[in-house]
Order: sequence, then structure tokens, then C-alpha cells
Amino acid sequence: MPRQTNRTNVYILLVAVIVAAIAAYYLPTRQPENASMMSPKDYIKLVEKKKEQRIRYEQEQREREAQKQRELQQQKQP
Repeated sequence: MPRQTNRTNVYILLVAVIVAAIAAYYLPTRQPENASMMSPKDYIKLVEKKKEQRIRYEQEQREREAQKQRELQQQKQP
């Protein structure tokens, strides 16, 4: 009488194959984010984009801090 195989191992293997197939499909379509894989023009665009993001983030931080200060001042003045 043959031994009954454990179906859990089969299901785990099936899920692993599906995840690997999905990863293989989507990963090559992502744009490179490091300088070694980019042309000089693309690298300059990336640097400018990151600079704009940093400036925008700093501006949002300043606005949040200013809003907090205004709220604190309003709370102090009944």
C-alpha cells in the first residue's frame, strides 16, 4: 500500500511557484533607482525629482509646525 503524500507540501510549493511567477512578471518593469544603471540624462532627472520631493517635504513640515504653533497660541488665548 503506497504512503499517502502530505498535501500541505504540495500547496506550499504551488504558492511558491505562483509568487515566483508574479515576481518575475512585475520586477523587470520597474525603473532602476540607482545611478549605475542609468544614463546621465536619466540620473539628472532622478536627482532633480528627489530634490523637488525633499523641498516639498521640508515645506510641508514647516507648514505643519506653523499650524501647531498657531493651535497652541489659540489654546493659550481663551
